[in-house]
Amino acid sequence: MKFGTSNQTALSRRAFLGGTLIATGTGAAFILSGCAAPAPQNPGTSKPETLSGTYMTAFGISLSFVEVLVAKEQGFFDEQGLNLDIKGGTGTASAIQGVLSNAVDLSRTAGVNAIIACANEGAPLLSIATVRQRSQFDLVSLADKPIKSPAELAGKTVGVVSAGGSTENLLDMMLVGAGVDRASVSRPITGVGTAAYELARKGEVDAWISVDTDRQLINDELGAVYYFNSDDYAKVPSDTYNLSSKLLDSDSDMPTRFLAGVLQAMEFASKPDNYEQVVKDLQVYTPDADTEQSLAAMPLLVEGWTAGGKNEFLALDDDAWLSGQDLMKKTGLIDQTVGIDKLITHEYLDAARKLV
Repeated sequence: MKFGTSNQTALSRRAFLGGTLIATGTGAAFILSGCAAPAPQNPGTSKPETLSGTYMTAFGISLSFVEVLVAKEQGFFDEQGLNLDIKGGTGTASAIQGVLSNAVDLSRTAGVNAIIACANEGAPLLSIATVRQRSQFDLVSLADKPIKSPAELAGKTVGVVSAGGSTENLLDMMLVGAGVDRASVSRPITGVGTAAYELARKGEVDAWISVDTDRQLINDELGAVYYFNSDDYAKVPSDTYNLSSKLLDSDSDMPTRFLAGVLQAMEFASKPDNYEQVVKDLQVYTPDADTEQSLAAMPLLVEGWTAGGKNEFLALDDDAWLSGQDLMKKTGLIDQTVGIDKLITHEYLDAARKLV
């Protein structure tokens, strides 16, 4: 939807986040697609009037992004007064560009790519929450030919999901951290799924980077594998929700309502008794999603939301952003580091926790 009219009431963002809505005047127009000014409460009720917004995943619609689907299907966004349009992205770059062009209000992307956009391009992009508290990427090898650390990758062939994407960036960071010459490591594209396992079995790759749920599926159904998580050697923020600084300055509380709904959804989806319903919610959007495989992947997905109970849902780790930048600069992925205020803001998440 478009903003537009001169009779909208502007609200102080900091006043809202402090828990009080204060009208600051009339005549201010919001300019971001999909957002609306914070609306007053319906008389006699505690439910806020509905805002509209748009959200884009990093890539398609799958179990990886189910927390937002659950929030919509279980009515948690409705409770927060948010009518959300969910779009499947075509990659991290499109998700970032969607926010920066105001085509969508919020998107999900890897922390690595968000840092690159901010540090190298000065993109007015801010991360407002971390979906996964642990990397979803493992470096995997056959159990009978295990590669147990990045130091063992010199001269090897390592499959990556895509050229120049998050997995190749993570591989480079792990190699640099281990003192391995990156040029010595070949990196064919092996994609997601089980194809990389067959290539390893044929001796065409020595190891590959895999999404953790794919790694579990391979180990359970195809053959035993050895793995370690990329966070063990290259700790950077994992998937995050992002918005543009223009939306931050618009005083809309739509992102707060979005995070509140997601927090409720994560609490619901993390309970094993609700796993079947979570998969049904996923199948509203992707009817072909395999029920048994999705159910089997749920415990691992939920574990990643809190790093096995170490962190709160959606927590932002300032240290991970700063140390991740340092490693990325050492690797040559970014030309300079930037202040934490150029990368993240805790304000929406702090406000969302007060609503649930």
